[in-house]
Amino acid sequence: MKVVVLALALPAGAWAQSSSINAFSPYTCYGLGDMSTPGTAYLRSMGGIGVAFRNQVMINYMNPASYSAVQPKSFLFNFGMEGQNFYLKTGESKNSYNTFNVRDVGIAFPIARRLGFGLSVTPLSNVGYRMEETVTDPDILATVGQVKYKYSGEGGLTQFKAGVGMEIAKGLSVGAEMIYYLGSIDRYIDQYITPITSSGSYSNMNASTKESVSRIFGNFGIQYDVLATEKRMLTLGVTYQLGGELRSDITKYVPSGDMYADTVSLVTSKSDFTLPSNLTVGLFYQTAKIGVGFDYSYQNWAGKNKADEVNGVKFVDTHSIKVGGQYTPDWGDIRHFYRRLTYRAGFRYSTYYMQLKGQNISDKAVTVGVGIPINMKRLSNINVGAEYGVRGNTRRGMIRENYFKFSIGLSLFGEDFWFVKPKYD
Repeated sequence: MKVVVLALALPAGAWAQSSSINAFSPYTCYGLGDMSTPGTAYLRSMGGIGVAFRNQVMINYMNPASYSAVQPKSFLFNFGMEGQNFYLKTGESKNSYNTFNVRDVGIAFPIARRLGFGLSVTPLSNVGYRMEETVTDPDILATVGQVKYKYSGEGGLTQFKAGVGMEIAKGLSVGAEMIYYLGSIDRYIDQYITPITSSGSYSNMNASTKESVSRIFGNFGIQYDVLATEKRMLTLGVTYQLGGELRSDITKYVPSGDMYADTVSLVTSKSDFTLPSNLTVGLFYQTAKIGVGFDYSYQNWAGKNKADEVNGVKFVDTHSIKVGGQYTPDWGDIRHFYRRLTYRAGFRYSTYYMQLKGQNISDKAVTVGVGIPINMKRLSNINVGAEYGVRGNTRRGMIRENYFKFSIGLSLFGEDFWFVKPKYD
């Protein structure tokens, strides 16, 4: 019989200083890891909605059709950072971990009237875990001694997007973008044996697997103004992201021979792991003071990738529901600064793309945020957001994750004078 426990010997602060991982979850042992919530800081503060979000002075990475809204002679820039706190619990142990990293960078500008271009760099997934497995089989204990395995992993995939959006008719915009996935995931297995014939322990095996991804896919989007007047607008948004085989390069360093051998073999291969297609539909209603939105996403993971029967891992289709909104009391109030702030809140519920030990895993989160205008025109903003979520549970030896995320984003709008040619040298 084997008993798997979380065994993170170093304090969270020490791990954060000595490691570059951007996630901390045993659920990232398999697949591509923890899939990041898409969108900028201000959209994630509204639960992660955004496929129907349309704004002339703020970038929307989630739908390339939104680039057609960029004003002539303007330039949009967005930069975001995110800190994360993970708290993990099983039936017998607890631990925590902290990370802080640059999250996203993006620009958007007009190419021609009603035609815009956008470029962004954002995370797709993150891997990070540290676990121990102790073998308690009586026969192994009696003949070899105590055998312990340590599992660890880090890395992730980044997506580079370049797309265009065009308004082809009044209130109807379409968009397309190229998505380049790049990154690597490293996983390690270390075996430690404490012999029954002597004191102390030694490392007998150190195996590792490196998966490198470099692949191009596409994403298509539509935004349609169902209602558009001078005072209010209701927009329908739809995106469809293509899936397919990642064809990643896998390099394995595998010890060979009997238990006490010290030779190593190098094995290279191509992965048949498949990234599913992603369909998202959303609505966003906005006036000068309020904005309210809803998104639904579906990904067909089931049947795309082989199940791991030994470890009880099975890929399943995922569903995600996001709702959120924002409120600005009076953006033109020159006497009360707090009335020019934009207050945001939202909720997100999704299912995880893997089923473990026959159990589905749910992920629930609430979000809040505030947008702080840099000047009276309210074109450039500092956006601060917070998210609290829970994933999984402690039943049947599972792990419950409580996480807190803090994000800050800088949204800049280039004024018209950036594009004015000087009259004098």
